[in-house]
Amino acid sequence: MKNFQSVSHLIARNWHFSSLVFLLFLTTVRPMMADGEMKDDDLPAEGVSRELALHRAMQIRDLRYRLSLELVPGASRIKGSEEIWLKIADASEPVILDFRDLDPSGKVIEGSIKDLKANDRQIEEPGQINGHIVLPPQYFKSGENKISLGFETGVAPAGRPIIRYSDQDDGSEYIYTLFVPMDASLAFPCFDQPDLKGRFSLTILAPKDWTVVSNDEPAPVLASEDPGKSQTRFKETQLISTYLFSFAAGPFKPIAGKGASVPLRLLVRQSKLRRAQEEWPEVMQLTRDGMQHFVDFFGNRFPFPKYDQVLIPGFAYGGMEHAGSTFLREDSILFRTTPNRSDRLARASLVLHELAHQWFGDLVTMRWFDDLWLKEGFANYMASHAMASIYDRDEIWKRFYQTHKPLAYGIDSTKGTTPIYQEVNNLRDAKSAYGAIVYQKAPSILRALSFLIGEEKFRDGVRLFLKEHNYANAEWSDLIGAFERTSNLKLKSWADAWVKQRGMPQVDVALNCNAAGTIESLKLQQRDVLNEGRTWPIKIQLLLAYDDASPERISIQLDGAVAAIRVAEGKKCPAYIFANDGDFGYGRFLLDERSRQAVLGRIGKIKDAFHRTMLWGTLWDAVREAEMNPRDYLALVLSSLPDETDEQLTESLLERAARVYQRYLSDAQRAGFAERIESLCYDRMINARGLQIAYFRAYRSLAVTPTGRKRLKEMLSGKLTVPGVEIKQHDRWRIVTALLAHGDDESEDLLVAERNHDTADDSRKQAYIAEVARGDGATKRRYFDDYVKSRAIPEDWIEGSLSPFNSYNQSHLTRPYLKPALEALPQVKRERKIFFVLAWLNAFIGGQQSGESLNDVREFLRNNKLDRDLQLKVLEVMDELERTVRIRNKFEG
Repeated sequence: MKNFQSVSHLIARNWHFSSLVFLLFLTTVRPMMADGEMKDDDLPAEGVSRELALHRAMQIRDLRYRLSLELVPGASRIKGSEEIWLKIADASEPVILDFRDLDPSGKVIEGSIKDLKANDRQIEEPGQINGHIVLPPQYFKSGENKISLGFETGVAPAGRPIIRYSDQDDGSEYIYTLFVPMDASLAFPCFDQPDLKGRFSLTILAPKDWTVVSNDEPAPVLASEDPGKSQTRFKETQLISTYLFSFAAGPFKPIAGKGASVPLRLLVRQSKLRRAQEEWPEVMQLTRDGMQHFVDFFGNRFPFPKYDQVLIPGFAYGGMEHAGSTFLREDSILFRTTPNRSDRLARASLVLHELAHQWFGDLVTMRWFDDLWLKEGFANYMASHAMASIYDRDEIWKRFYQTHKPLAYGIDSTKGTTPIYQEVNNLRDAKSAYGAIVYQKAPSILRALSFLIGEEKFRDGVRLFLKEHNYANAEWSDLIGAFERTSNLKLKSWADAWVKQRGMPQVDVALNCNAAGTIESLKLQQRDVLNEGRTWPIKIQLLLAYDDASPERISIQLDGAVAAIRVAEGKKCPAYIFANDGDFGYGRFLLDERSRQAVLGRIGKIKDAFHRTMLWGTLWDAVREAEMNPRDYLALVLSSLPDETDEQLTESLLERAARVYQRYLSDAQRAGFAERIESLCYDRMINARGLQIAYFRAYRSLAVTPTGRKRLKEMLSGKLTVPGVEIKQHDRWRIVTALLAHGDDESEDLLVAERNHDTADDSRKQAYIAEVARGDGATKRRYFDDYVKSRAIPEDWIEGSLSPFNSYNQSHLTRPYLKPALEALPQVKRERKIFFVLAWLNAFIGGQQSGESLNDVREFLRNNKLDRDLQLKVLEVMDELERTVRIRNKFEG
């Protein structure tokens, strides 16, 4: 390890932080400590600012946390004690801890810290300011120091980072943590920034029949003075960031795994044990295979002593990669509906994504959340990389295209998009860094980089990066530097273009064929889709397609605005040209008019499922760019689906058909397609062997005519069965929700009947979600009050209800809530988890289709000053409403 002075110098250089700003930061803290009175301008800012983080990264090292907590069932507060061991470089400066214990209204709770000492000296009146505890420098010395204290923190069903879940099936209670990106400081005092890694020792006193799990292995359970309780003490962890520290407690049932290099377990609440035992063999095998793939590819052993996967009911995300102890959303592993292959692949992707994080994110952690893509982008890319070694390679990279590119392109073509590297000046704004740019664009760029430098050089670069930064922090430049060294290529300008520039290119093809039927000229031209004058270095594979011959593929490097493809001149004129064959490039690749017409007449006959999927993707882009009439696209989909056999493509086409039907068509146009869509979905649901699940789910959401709703009710009563599909309880609730949304005469009685029929734990949540679909103003008012005022309702209940609240056919009822929803954005950002803001905006803006609603959003932006990250999110989501209005205006006749 480098000495402390060298590390401090390296941090200062990498953070690009001027000495002037650093001095300004220090001078704002000193006066605050000297005279006891603090002016507003002197206070440490809320959250964790970049300036504070840099100061502490230079000041502090060798962190150790020793935490003790007592968990009491039903209690709203948790008592704890803590020792923090740290080495300080310069004891002339105050030590600033983060702690923001809040009450349900969001106000700081006074007195939640007690017996605060530094080096065994009592600190009588510490400054507790803006979520920080400012400790005077006179209590510290250069070198080793200790801080000790007692504290209290809250636990609640929502709005806290320590979360309680009450299982109504058996009366059990479960408590778990979720600290990303900077919510550890809501739970206990700490230095809550990713580059101050520490070693954690945890002791928990809990009911005797509870199982407690944390990042490392537990020592033997200790006896307690209370015979109904026991203590669990965990071994000290490796160096990890505060957001990766975790624990979960409750009557979990562990299921042991085998065959891996470290101990494997699945932990599940006791009411779901039987279901978990059924699914665990497949998940265990997948985990074991994925772990071996990563160990081989990374050239690095599994970095932690054990690997637990804990199934959490109502978990806010698909998963969270705590070091050695991943938490997974229970429903993502234990299917609530009859699964098809797409569902199983989605589960595999989630399991492998979180597993890949043990290296990318946990072993090596980004220094600051502006490099969030270093963990999330890599985890997504490596999940697909592992899946390609476990399953059919072509199927997985086709799935990679379907699950990554459309989402990324959809965001990157909006005024709200950001670079992959997103400047975050304060960790309170880090939630907004999460989204498709990090999760979908970044892995797409990594695949493009692997294509550019070659798979072996890419692998070697990854290995070098992990070796040089293990159990430490890194920046994107460190990664690119590793790839430069293994490939012997200069990659900085390539990386600057793709990592630091926002937006993407559109690549257009200009083809001229002569009378002899050969290519006279072929040019590729790129332009910035945002018209901001950017260009990108692009390496792609061009496909020339023929009806009577095998296709030709040409590798192209496009570094400027235009490239003439000389190698194509003199070749036979193709039926069509596609500029991104194999999906190695990133950008919008629309077909030229000649190629589009050729594809429209041939797409059902193209045998290669991957190529066929990508061509459907470029036709969809043409619809969204208002170049293709959405009615023509919908008609083409409906005529092609009966012959389509690829499950993933079928699901994609049905989803896009629903988008066209529900958003891009007027009411009159929609009426003309209703019976045709229902008839197709019903026929294929009954007769399309292997695809019944996909068509059942589509029919469930698209059936609106009296005949369609009658069939839905027959599914509920059991009069109508779907071959190969077991109608499970979750399906029943979705059907009731759809019937309520369309005002079916029997829907209220069916809601009551379902409530009486379903007495399982999940029924309360599903009833809450279903009821909001009612088309009446009183229901909407009551639910919106819940959204902005109640902290008693679990966040996953609210998130699940946002879409039926904003049913596409109820926009006249929900438009009055558009402005209040926008006004609530600062509160939503402050109180909810990282993905909630996008879910909120996609529901309230996405539920509208009119020009009047678009004007409402534009007026709100003109008249309100939002944080920059929130403004960008509104612009991002508003883009789809703008497209909807533009498409409707152009093709409404």
